[in-house]
Amino acid sequence: MASKLLRGAACALVAGLIATAFAQYGYQPFFDQPLVQSRAYGMELILVRLRAIDQFDAPLDDDLAELVEMLESDANRFIGTLRAADPELAAELQDEIEELEEKVEEGGNHHGSVREVAELTQRAYDLIIPSEVRRSPAFIAALIADLTLGEGGVAEGYEEAILDEEPFLFTGGWSSLQSVKALWSQLRAYATSAQAADVDEMIAQLDDIYFAPEPPEPLVGNPEEAEAPAQRMLGLIEPIADAEVFAGRDMKALAVSLVATQAQACRAYAAGNDETGLEGVYAVGEMYARYLAGFLGFMAPDVHEEAAEVIYALTGIEDEGAEDEEDEDDEDERPEVADPAAACGELLEALEQAVEVLGG
Repeated sequence: MASKLLRGAACALVAGLIATAFAQYGYQPFFDQPLVQSRAYGMELILVRLRAIDQFDAPLDDDLAELVEMLESDANRFIGTLRAADPELAAELQDEIEELEEKVEEGGNHHGSVREVAELTQRAYDLIIPSEVRRSPAFIAALIADLTLGEGGVAEGYEEAILDEEPFLFTGGWSSLQSVKALWSQLRAYATSAQAADVDEMIAQLDDIYFAPEPPEPLVGNPEEAEAPAQRMLGLIEPIADAEVFAGRDMKALAVSLVATQAQACRAYAAGNDETGLEGVYAVGEMYARYLAGFLGFMAPDVHEEAAEVIYALTGIEDEGAEDEEDEDDEDERPEVADPAAACGELLEALEQAVEVLGG
């Protein structure tokens, strides 16, 4: 499913480039603190999935159950850091996620488990993301961008739900929008009245699209309907936060940044800290899939294929080029990674080649 990340990414990037092509901001959160943003995004994703399934009583249908299956992957974005800070909390969170999955599989009442996982996730958030960072406008703006541009998020959820006939993604998009509104309520304090009114207008348009947790039947309409107000919203919050949230404006700079993050991940793998290393690969894979994969798939297909294969094998984040080439029964299968440290090195080499392709 992560292959669908890119379906609107090109439009998103173009919109950002047109809106603020020559803008320069004081902060670049995806460059300045990529791992911090990625860990926080993982926790936000868990809270988004939990809110979505909490809108429905047991038994959850198979589509909604897919949101629960994503929780383990979401946790991988931060679990190594959490385990280093509080091993008991990390173990408890993983156990509660597993218990929630079992309840959903058995058709049992999941609401109690939802509350437990949410509470533990909030404790993890408080522990591993410093309060001064969480209050930072740049940090908040980057999270809004993640929840807007990420797979199943505000901009993508509606499109994917219609095009792929997966209505649970509408529910995920609705839940992402609730998180975006909560984050915007924090960022709003930094806006002028005119800026706030403009963002509020875009959010009102998105509220009209995501009018309820459950999609209408049948779910029909323009798949791109959420794209324009979502992109406009992001363009509006950049000057409010003095932060660049379209990380792909300078693809060479992004590739260089990904090399640095990946090198750090490989050092963690080499030291035997596989969970911490995997956090880095998630941070790299998210930005690669969102911004670089489409361009490199065209300009340097061999480099792209190597990077995409390793990212998918380690994280499950998939790029657009892997569409429906295999039988439906096999499309969710991921190859086993016998040596994650070696795979990390292969991805690092591919990203270094990507920098060269992009003129570095």
